[in-house]
Amino acid sequence: MEAYEYLRTLIANKTGHSDSITPETSLKDLGIDSLDLVELILQVEEKFDLVFEDDELLALKTMGEVSDLIRSKKQ
Repeated sequence: MEAYEYLRTLIANKTGHSDSITPETSLKDLGIDSLDLVELILQVEEKFDLVFEDDELLALKTMGEVSDLIRSKKQ
C-alpha cells in the first residue's frame, strides 16, 4: 500500500471521513490537530521506514501537502 493511501486510511478510520478526503481537504476540516498528525505520521514512518522533521509537520495544512511530503521522503 502506498504511504499516502495508508495515511488516508488511518485518517478515515480515525475521523470517519473516508469518502470526503481529497488532496484539497484541510487537516483542520478533518479535525486533525498537530498531535493527531504527529501520531499518524509516526505510524507512516514506522510502516515505510521514513523520517519526518517536526518543522515539516507543523507546516502541513492539507492532505495534498501531506502527500507531497510523503512522496518526497520516499524518493
